[in-house]
Amino acid sequence: KMKMILKCLKCFSFQGGRRKMEILKGLDIKVKNSAVSLGKFDGVHRGHRLLLNGISERKDLVPTVFTFEMSDTPQKYIYSQDEKNKVLEEIGIAREVIFPFNEHTKNMAPEEFIEKFLVEKLDVKYICVGEDFRFGRKREGNVGMLKKYASIYDYDIKIFHKLESDNEIISSTLVRKKLEDGDVARANELLGRSYFIEGTVIHGNALGRTMNMPTANIIPEKSKLLLPSGVYASKVMIEGDDMVYKGVTNIGRKPTIGRYDIGVETCLLDFDRDIYGKKIMVEFYERIRPEKKFPGLDELKNQMEADKAKVARWQM
Repeated sequence: KMKMILKCLKCFSFQGGRRKMEILKGLDIKVKNSAVSLGKFDGVHRGHRLLLNGISERKDLVPTVFTFEMSDTPQKYIYSQDEKNKVLEEIGIAREVIFPFNEHTKNMAPEEFIEKFLVEKLDVKYICVGEDFRFGRKREGNVGMLKKYASIYDYDIKIFHKLESDNEIISSTLVRKKLEDGDVARANELLGRSYFIEGTVIHGNALGRTMNMPTANIIPEKSKLLLPSGVYASKVMIEGDDMVYKGVTNIGRKPTIGRYDIGVETCLLDFDRDIYGKKIMVEFYERIRPEKKFPGLDELKNQMEADKAKVARWQM
């Protein structure tokens, strides 16, 4: 059964056609008239989108996302920084501020953060945050403190309660759990768009082309949270191309032909062009089957043909 639980439009385009988001990094910045939402925003899920819609509604201000520099930890991220930037931009965020995570910023008192950064550097006029947002030294700052200083620094603030779906609180942790379980349909529903991987097409071993099934290979960033190894129904967008293509995407190590590092390999249906060096975005919709080792290439090819036929019948 291949049925989209989430109706997803082609909201991402390599062609542009939308206002380019300004990205600011570090502490040496100064901007004006900001409507700010603050958080990690990993996945930019539906709960995050409530906050982002809140700042976007203030047409007299610049919708600004304040987020934190991704740290080098074992924690895997739903989206890389570049992927997160793309999602924020497609939503309509005009400005992103990426806050450095170092000894100075870790030990910044909450009051100092409000005065020296939000007020003096961002010229904040409106803040949207979740009810559990914490900030500053030892996470001492909270929404109560943001509300306390609102009258002092002349900004408005709106606090959002947690959003629920099917009696589950929507969170990045929950989305990660669904992705790790291979429940891509539920993850997409929680995200409010399709989970995707973006990358530049590289040369593989050309085995797919010898079987008359050319594939596009990309290597995800090491910090990227991947779905379990397996074969997935996907849609593919290519840099410089307005079309959307159906795809059969394998995440894994290609056990039939040898042990490789985990990669993402997509066979595009009804497509036979050279796209080496092009950026592509692969959106995931349903897990077709787990990855497995076949006795030989003939068996692998037969299974790939069956996978392609299944995806071909899918209504995009």
